[in-house]
Amino acid sequence: YLHGFNSGGRSVKASQLRAMLAPLAVLAPTYPVHRVPDAPRFLRKFIRRLRRENPHDQKLLLIGSSLGVFWAQCLAPELGAGQVLINPALRPDEELLDAIGPQHNEATGENYILTADEVRALGAYRKARCDPAVPGLVLLDQADESLDYRVAEAFYHGCGKTLVYPGGSHRFEHLSEALAEIRGLYGTL
Repeated sequence: YLHGFNSGGRSVKASQLRAMLAPLAVLAPTYPVHRVPDAPRFLRKFIRRLRRENPHDQKLLLIGSSLGVFWAQCLAPELGAGQVLINPALRPDEELLDAIGPQHNEATGENYILTADEVRALGAYRKARCDPAVPGLVLLDQADESLDYRVAEAFYHGCGKTLVYPGGSHRFEHLSEALAEIRGLYGTL
């Protein structure tokens, strides 16, 4: 599970995924989600180590939420992974401009300064379109207060399956309803 901006591997969503997807192993590292090139470097190293430690279990499903989606869609093709994309941040190099300045990560307790350079650097990893060759599931809440679900719905048209749920929020309120679809995608890998 790849957490979003100002979150961590011990977030509520990470805990829910661990409980709901058991007995599947759900690993949720805390990583520097907003920092380029630290975030993708950390995640590649983490996944390489997992694959070395578990050579007989090479199935990989990246479940990203918000800014975690950004990294999931960058890494899934190169890692041969499927992807579940929850309320995706598609243009964080624009969407995070209003967040520049002091930040507090509630999940980790970390205080830090988000810089304009860090936000702009995300643009180098931005995708012009989705990759239809990567098995994917997109999960959207219509009432997401942070990101317009219609932008993601249009962006992912023709790439995997998209499910749009009425109401909800950026936290994504429909995880239990999407559980069968997530398990189904994992089963196809």
